Amino acid sequence: MTIFRISATAALLALLLTGCASFNLSSKSASDTAADTSTDQVPVAAEVPSRPFPAPTLYSLLVAEVAGQRQQYNVALANYLDQARETQDANVAQRATRIAQYVGADNYAFEAASIWVQASPFDAQAHQAMAQQLMKIGNFQLALKHLESVLELAGASQFDYLVINAQRLSSAEKQQLLEQLQQLTVKHPDYAQLWMAQGTLQIQLQDFEGALVSLEKALSLRENYTAASLSKARVLHKLQRPEQALRWLDDLHEELPKHKGIGVLRARILIDLNRITDARAAFQYLHDTFPDDQSIQLSLGLLHFELAEYDYAIAALTPLTLSPQLKDEAFYYLARIAEEQQDEERALRNFQQVSGGREYLPAQLKISNILINKNGLEASRKYLDSERAEHPEYTTELVLIESELLITEKQNQAAFELLSDALTVAPQNIKLLYSRALLSEKLDNLDQLETDLRQILAMKPDNAEAMNALGYTLADRTDRLDEAKQLIEKAIELSPDNPAIMDSLGWLHYRLGDLYKALELLEKAFASFQDHEVAAHLGEVLWKLDRKDDAQEVWRKGLEQAPESEIIERTLQRLNAKP
Repeated sequence: MTIFRISATAALLALLLTGCASFNLSSKSASDTAADTSTDQVPVAAEVPSRPFPAPTLYSLLVAEVAGQRQQYNVALANYLDQARETQDANVAQRATRIAQYVGADNYAFEAASIWVQASPFDAQAHQAMAQQLMKIGNFQLALKHLESVLELAGASQFDYLVINAQRLSSAEKQQLLEQLQQLTVKHPDYAQLWMAQGTLQIQLQDFEGALVSLEKALSLRENYTAASLSKARVLHKLQRPEQALRWLDDLHEELPKHKGIGVLRARILIDLNRITDARAAFQYLHDTFPDDQSIQLSLGLLHFELAEYDYAIAALTPLTLSPQLKDEAFYYLARIAEEQQDEERALRNFQQVSGGREYLPAQLKISNILINKNGLEASRKYLDSERAEHPEYTTELVLIESELLITEKQNQAAFELLSDALTVAPQNIKLLYSRALLSEKLDNLDQLETDLRQILAMKPDNAEAMNALGYTLADRTDRLDEAKQLIEKAIELSPDNPAIMDSLGWLHYRLGDLYKALELLEKAFASFQDHEVAAHLGEVLWKLDRKDDAQEVWRKGLEQAPESEIIERTLQRLNAKP
């Protein structure tokens, strides 16, 4: 057998006229693209010393290069990977890795990178490629070890890229990864990007105080670290220190006035601070600076709408109706503007242009109400029926909209029949069952209520909402207080901070005669959720405790939320209390 003493790279360059360049891999592979996202670039490793190749190997490599030149990447990859397995040569394995990454063949890329890093353990690029493939299969802890090798070999590594991709991990896995990072910061305390990575992971774990410490350490090591500066502003905002975050961003904005990320975050914090005029000015500046950014234009239009600057809002939103991504939102808010301008026809036309997205269902509710006003309830029902035929994916939600319209129009029996008809088609639909159960209570059909709620609990035993609804109804409308107690106490275990369940538990204790326990629970519920039903219950307990002025004050607050509250009205009548 003839033996050629020549390295793989040298052979290809010497024997092919076009060489590796013909493979068109000068367009960046996945790992090359990832590397470009960092300011710390990994240097190219030195050429691996030459070694002998047998003729069949050389022939296979030539076939691979010709296939690559002809864009037959599957043939090229098969030959390179086969020879990487056969020769365990670092250059061949590197070539196989790059081709596999280029075509998205992750399994082959992982295998080739494994050969590459074993054949050339001091090659930073090999460890970089291996880390990238490990991240793709979810092994971030081992990927971190390879990135540490890149840092030690090349003096720079992409730890920030790793933690950004770690967002899909569980909290426990993130915590383990954080512990590894913390060990690395002890070994490499002067590498700013490690502290940045640590802070980013702490943000994902919602340890904002710890993240702030890490980010400030990164900034102390690299003063002009824009990514760390932006993250610090976000953390300050999360820590309920928006004014401090805004001052920090103001300074950054002066240094980098054309940095989009800084400008957008600064504008959004201004919105959170309810400085709407300042926020509008900030988005206007961003729009002037980045006129082609449609998301910025949308935000500007919505701020004009918020400030009742309707002509400016229309000017900003109208061009977005041509955007496939933003047209639904643009049409929705153009319709809202028409409503504010009391142009019902224009509002209807714009709402009807909303064909999907999160605005679709609110638009259908608006259309239904406009049609009731214009042509009556039947016209609205006919419209919703046609929408269900056109958008079957929204059938449940459109049925619920129609049932709510019927209830509002005091047609409870028609709403019950509508829900029952829908349930014949989808008998296990929990949303429909729950809605029919609540409606059954209004119709004094407690048997149907219990049947529907128990069917939900048979399908979803931990459904705290259904459990609470059944327990409350038993406590309020029957003498089955022991059953009610079991249900409501289980519901509060499942959702301990839910004020609606806390209200049910308080009302149960009232029905059991424990006024002071009822008062404690209802006051807590009302403090976090000033709903008119909670107000009715709390007011009644206060009245029974002879705190009549306090009761009246609570009922007044409840009526502010719901001026026509039937439950407060019934409570006042039952207690013979003056409104």
